[in-house]
Amino acid sequence: MKQTLKRLYYIVGDALLCMLTMYAAIWLRFEGKIEQRYLDNMWFYLLVAVVTICGTGSFVGSYSGMWEYWGLSDTLRQVICAGVSGFVFLVIKYSGLAGLINPDMRISGSITVIYCFLILIMTVMLRTLPRFRQWMLSERSARKNSRAIIIGAGTTGAMLVKRMQESADSTIYPVAIVDNDAAKRNFRLAGVTIGGSVDDIPELARKYKANEAVLALPNIGSSDLTDIYRKCSDAGLRLRIFRDSVDAEALMSGKKYALRDVSIEDLLFRDTIKTDMSDVFAMLQDKTVLVTGGAGSIGSEICRQVLENGCGRLVIFDIHENGLFEINEELKDKYAAGKYELVVGSVRDRQKLEQVFSQFRPDLVLHAAAHKHVPMMELNPVEAVKNNVLGTLNVLETAVEHSTPRCILISTDKAVNPTNIMGATKRVAELLVQSLNSERCRMAAVRFGNVLGSNGSVVPIFRRQIADGGPVTVTHKDIVRYFMTIPEAVSLVLTAGTIAKGGEVFLLDMGKPVRIYDLAVDLIKLSGLKPDVDVKVEITGLRPGEKLYEELVQDNELVDATVHEKIFMCRGHVPQEDKIRASIESIRAALESGQDGDRLRALTFEAIEDTQSAPPVYGAAGNQPSI
Repeated sequence: MKQTLKRLYYIVGDALLCMLTMYAAIWLRFEGKIEQRYLDNMWFYLLVAVVTICGTGSFVGSYSGMWEYWGLSDTLRQVICAGVSGFVFLVIKYSGLAGLINPDMRISGSITVIYCFLILIMTVMLRTLPRFRQWMLSERSARKNSRAIIIGAGTTGAMLVKRMQESADSTIYPVAIVDNDAAKRNFRLAGVTIGGSVDDIPELARKYKANEAVLALPNIGSSDLTDIYRKCSDAGLRLRIFRDSVDAEALMSGKKYALRDVSIEDLLFRDTIKTDMSDVFAMLQDKTVLVTGGAGSIGSEICRQVLENGCGRLVIFDIHENGLFEINEELKDKYAAGKYELVVGSVRDRQKLEQVFSQFRPDLVLHAAAHKHVPMMELNPVEAVKNNVLGTLNVLETAVEHSTPRCILISTDKAVNPTNIMGATKRVAELLVQSLNSERCRMAAVRFGNVLGSNGSVVPIFRRQIADGGPVTVTHKDIVRYFMTIPEAVSLVLTAGTIAKGGEVFLLDMGKPVRIYDLAVDLIKLSGLKPDVDVKVEITGLRPGEKLYEELVQDNELVDATVHEKIFMCRGHVPQEDKIRASIESIRAALESGQDGDRLRALTFEAIEDTQSAPPVYGAAGNQPSI
């Protein structure tokens, strides 16, 4: 109804303007002394003007636009309307049509030209009034709004500036633009000065009294974003981002722009890894997939992506019943009953695993179940061994017994040169994968570092500490870690599964290591607070088993590239099955006899001792990835 009334308003407006401009054109032609024949036939001229302008306008879509977002194409429509109307008058004049009724109805060519010029100006002005009104409102409220520096003078930046200026309810007013293209310097974009480059942000912030910055660069990388964020932070500017394709489409269609605050994921992972999942889809098509630890942070994302990529049936296996309940709540409205199964059980329970494998006959096992927290496992080494070593052995042996075609272990960078029991148990798990790999069940391990958002991840801990007012605790000022987002890590894990031939330890390229102290400082700033002023950063010292830095490759491992640029293959010493079996039996015997954690710790490290220093026994030397 509202749109109908708006169209009617413009149709009536055009009709009135046609009458006004036709009379004005005749009046101007005769300098106010209009000949009587023109006065007598004025009804005819007005009728032709109204019919041609409104009729052509309806045909070309002049009454279906959103005039608050008037553009060049809308102006061209009015040019067509004016041109068609003038053409009709010229046809009437020179074709003799008017003479069939009354020769005096002919209108001079000079009047037609004046009329066309006037009607074009007037109809365009009618449609630009809403934009002018919004511009006046935005100018009036500029002092009340947030004053922003726009970063980027390209197409996206131009659209964003215009929308900010024209939106009556906008809370942001653009006062300056920066762009690293020197050729644009000192020009104006939609009336806003392009005042300099990114390096000039602090100076422009002071000059224009800005308190915010908006990023309008669609293809910016992580390092450049981090540099811009730090410059804005130093200048006291809140940085927000406009760059998503959905937002761009919204701008193009005339909708209100959408901005979001910079996140820690933006600073660490702006260069998102985009994996072609076609091979994963082919691997999973109509297959039954078992995910152990499927209710955990990584396991649940594996479940999501496995379902999204066409698996026939998913079995979610976990001892954590609350986690299974939560993932069921997420999935039940998206997928049909029977598409996935929820199974409560532990990988320590061999009988339960036998039951699950016999019932569902999985084609692919993704083994994510593990105890992962280093300090907690240092306090409970027996539980680490039970779950990460014997639990993994149960899964792998059951997979072999049931001739499961493929089994993938989720490993960790803490398995490399481990200094804690958790890392040592995961290294044993990698060795089990390599020693038990066979034609009956092709096994591989995928090794990567920390993932943001996982249970126990440092980021949610820091956020909780900031919310509580601090202090934010960092164990060492120089401690560094590799990070990756959970969706990216899982997509690469699944892709590695398509590459696996059996017995490999794959390594994901984690990018550059992140200094945890800097991470804490950035999170405090992103919360709008000042480090060591509003929230204190406290150095607590390394915890038991914690390393200053993590490694992704052992000194004696060689690294080969694979068909995927972000996935590498580690080639190291592969122990004989009987030797790793003997180590496992020693560990099992110690558990059954009730020996303490220190003894189990010693036996676990003995199991991996030979593989830490022995040279690789197969494969050609490759290049270590830039990680």
